[in-house]
Amino acid sequence: MCFSATASFAASAVLIPIGIYCLKKASEQQKPYWLILLLPLAFGVQQFFEGLVWLDLSQGKDPHYAALAFVFFSHLFWLFWIPLACYKVETQLVKRRLFLIFIVLGGIHGLVMFVPFIIFENWLELKQVQHSIEYTTTLVYDEFLPRIVVRIVYAIIVLVPLLFCSDRYIKIFGIFIMISVVVSTIFFGYAFISVWCYFAAILSLYFVVMIFHLNKNKLEVS
Repeated sequence: MCFSATASFAASAVLIPIGIYCLKKASEQQKPYWLILLLPLAFGVQQFFEGLVWLDLSQGKDPHYAALAFVFFSHLFWLFWIPLACYKVETQLVKRRLFLIFIVLGGIHGLVMFVPFIIFENWLELKQVQHSIEYTTTLVYDEFLPRIVVRIVYAIIVLVPLLFCSDRYIKIFGIFIMISVVVSTIFFGYAFISVWCYFAAILSLYFVVMIFHLNKNKLEVS
């Protein structure tokens, strides 16, 4: 599979207007879902920055700032926002309390990973490998935790709220994301961050279907 500036910018061009549409529909008819429906727009912005990374690499420029913007989403934003979005939709008290814990864990985990990238420029390096971008990062955890453990913790923080959310539409999205994590790990482990974020971005188009069914169900009930 070949990824490129064209692929990233194309994904961004599709996702940003769709994300705006989803937010508009959420504000009009599905207010509890607006946090989760922000995801296509956020993924679109993230893919735009990766498109800039591709351009900088192809032109021999320093892609650090575009890469920093990209990993803001991958290493911080998703860890905090996804549990928060699930918390907003959830109606069961026990699960809301569980998701609240994940919001805090995700925020702390994300800040510990991302903030050093701002302070130490050499903690974030990247190169093109097999038609993908490899983000090579140094993490605070590296001295005492294997990277696979850090990745598992990340996956748990993101996947548990999605998979255990009482809302079936969000749960379906969680299953899609879980499959994308497995596929990216097995086949694209050399550039997991870039490839998984791209797959997740494409999967966020699912929210258009979700909006359609939510509005349809609302009309039937009314």
